[in-house]
Amino acid sequence: MSSQAPAASSAPSFTLQEKAYLKFFLHAAKHPHASVTGVFLGRRRVTEGQEEIWDVVDAVPLCHHWTSLSPMGEVGLELASIHAKETESRIVGYYHASSWAQDVALPAHGHHVLQSLTREFPLAFALVFNASKLSTDSAAIDVVMIEPSKQNSRNTPRPEKFDLEDPETPARVRSMVRRKKLERLIVDFDDYLEDPSKDWLKNVAVLPLSVT
Repeated sequence: MSSQAPAASSAPSFTLQEKAYLKFFLHAAKHPHASVTGVFLGRRRVTEGQEEIWDVVDAVPLCHHWTSLSPMGEVGLELASIHAKETESRIVGYYHASSWAQDVALPAHGHHVLQSLTREFPLAFALVFNASKLSTDSAAIDVVMIEPSKQNSRNTPRPEKFDLEDPETPARVRSMVRRKKLERLIVDFDDYLEDPSKDWLKNVAVLPLSVT
């Protein structure tokens, strides 16, 4: 019997789980005056109604120093990819938060990374941290996706929606930052290069009981 999931009948959707959002937000909060980057890990499931859903289950913080394309950035991305396979997931997206709060555009190197990810996963997306939305109840993110080329658009339908698994996640995570200063515990690949004992792939230290 095949172990593959059944084919879906409609365009897929993404669900951003709390652990993934938490790490993304903490990484941006720890370095408010630096640009930060990282990747999202996800797993595919198909509902009984044949709806294809990609659960974004985790995030791996990459850089706050070398955010433009660099050999070390490539190494970090490769290690994150290996980690994804070990956890039975895959890299499904990329994130970027600018050092300038008003800058909510995905930079050129971010587009390059996203293009690279779409070669392995055509539905790959990017999330850009949008600080102007922090005063609202939103997730303070903008979603960026690359339109498929004409030659593969028939086989790669664009996602119908991109949602948080729990709409209360942003408020809960911001509360953690205000009350616990949890962002101080998040570490990325840059931190690991300075101290190899740091757990940049899993970041277990930042996970409250609710998202472990």
